[in-house]
Amino acid sequence: MKKSGSILIVIMLTLISQYSFSQTDSLHLLCPFENGSGREPKEAFTWDPPEKKIIMITKMDTIIRSCIDARVSNVNPTEDERFEIVIYYKEYYFWYYGVTKPLVKRGDNLKAGQALGLYKPGTEVEFRMFKKEEPLDPRSLLDCKTPNDQ
Repeated sequence: MKKSGSILIVIMLTLISQYSFSQTDSLHLLCPFENGSGREPKEAFTWDPPEKKIIMITKMDTIIRSCIDARVSNVNPTEDERFEIVIYYKEYYFWYYGVTKPLVKRGDNLKAGQALGLYKPGTEVEFRMFKKEEPLDPRSLLDCKTPNDQ
């Protein structure tokens, strides 16, 4: 009886871990810009492993949107007189760096597509995604147009 109970526990833990892993695949993230696109980071340094972030830019939009239904974790000023906004959904955190003026405050609940802040067209916004503290590559989850789509 003990052996079959142990096997059942192992099977359940395996299924739970597989479900937790596959939850990322089911996330659908709206593009922070309606008309923007992303590009690979161009840095003076090469990081090993490469940083998991997207540099986003648009010449048309003035609003940065929430990529998902979420809650605002932090709104912080940065050294370059812009802002960093962090939102979270379950165990996922999304960082927006380069916001010109925040339109949200800590603790606000957001709907996907809701305005987070203002943006100066042509400047860069850095977008990062984390699961707990583990950086993730959001490229396959973001519903953004690529330059070829426009």
